[in-house]
Amino acid sequence: MRILCLLFVSLLLNGCSEDPCRSHPEGKPATIEIEVNRLEKNLFRAQEVRDVETFLQIHQPMAARMFHLNEYPDEKILAERIFELVQNEFIDTLYVEANEAFDQPLFEKTMNISLGWLKYYFPEMTVPKVQTMVSGLYNDLAISKDLIIIGLDFFIGEKASYRPKEVPQYILRRYEPKYMTPTILKFFIADYCSSGDEETLLSEMIDYGKIYYLLGSIMPCTPDDLILGFTAKEILDVYAYQELIWSRIIEEEWLYVTDEFTKKKMLGERPKTIELGDECPGRVGAWIGWQIVKQYMDETGSTMQELMTNRNHHEIFAQSKYKPKNRR
Repeated sequence: MRILCLLFVSLLLNGCSEDPCRSHPEGKPATIEIEVNRLEKNLFRAQEVRDVETFLQIHQPMAARMFHLNEYPDEKILAERIFELVQNEFIDTLYVEANEAFDQPLFEKTMNISLGWLKYYFPEMTVPKVQTMVSGLYNDLAISKDLIIIGLDFFIGEKASYRPKEVPQYILRRYEPKYMTPTILKFFIADYCSSGDEETLLSEMIDYGKIYYLLGSIMPCTPDDLILGFTAKEILDVYAYQELIWSRIIEEEWLYVTDEFTKKKMLGERPKTIELGDECPGRVGAWIGWQIVKQYMDETGSTMQELMTNRNHHEIFAQSKYKPKNRR
C-alpha cells in the first residue's frame, strides 16, 4: 500500500514554450477503457449493519486494504463501526462534497490515455480495476498492479468541510483534485522502474528520476509542478537556480554518500531543503534525478524499456553529461 502532487498555468518550463506537451514516440497509445466502480454509493445506502456486512463480504479486497478488515477478529465488529460512520452527519457532508469534487469523466479520460501510453511501453501491463470509497479520512489510496482504490474524501481540496488532521501543509496542499491522477499513476508505475544497483544518493535520485520520466511520458501534457507535487513558485525556482543547487551538492560531496540521514535531506518529505537554500523545495533530489534521466535519454536515444531495466545508475549519470544551467 502506498499513499500520497496546483494546476500550473500555461507557462511551461520543460524547454518548449509553444507546445504544451512533451514529445511523443512514433506510435499511438493502446486503447484502454477503465470503468470506475463507485463503491461508496453502495455503502452509503446501507440501512442496517447487515447491509454493511454483505458489502464487506462482496468487496473483501477493498475492505482489507482500505479498512484493514484482516485486523478484526470478527467482520461484524468492523461492519458495526462502518455503519456508525455512514450514519454520521459529518461523514455525510464529506460524502456529498467528495461526489461533487470528483470529475469522473475527466478522470477516466486521463487514466485511459495515460494507461494506454503505459501499455504502449509495457505491453504486459494489466489494466487495473479502479474503485472509489469515502472512509471518513481513514485511508487515501491503496494501489497494486491490479487494483486502485481511491479515498475520494481526501481529494476534495481546500474547500472541504473537514481535512486530514496532523498532515503538514506542504503535504496537505497536494490533496487537491488536480493532484489525484498524477499521484495515483506515480505509485502505480513504480514497479516498472528498476532500482539502481548501489545505495548512493546519486543512484536513489535516479530511482526517482526514472519514475518521473515515465510519469511525464505517459502524461505528456501535464505540467512539471503537477508531476512532481511542487508549487508553481518552487518549479520556477529549481529551474532558475539549478546550476547553483547542483554546485552546492558537488561542493558538499554528497553524490556518493550512502548514509540515510543525508539521503533523506535530499529525497525525503520536507517543506524545504534548507541545506541548499532557504527557498529550495523538499525532495529536490528527485527533481534532479528526473533532469539527469531526461538528459541521458536525449544523449543516448535509449528506449523506455532499456532505461527502466538499466540498474547501472552511475553509467546513466556519466552518459547523461549532466551539467545544469540556470534557466529563467
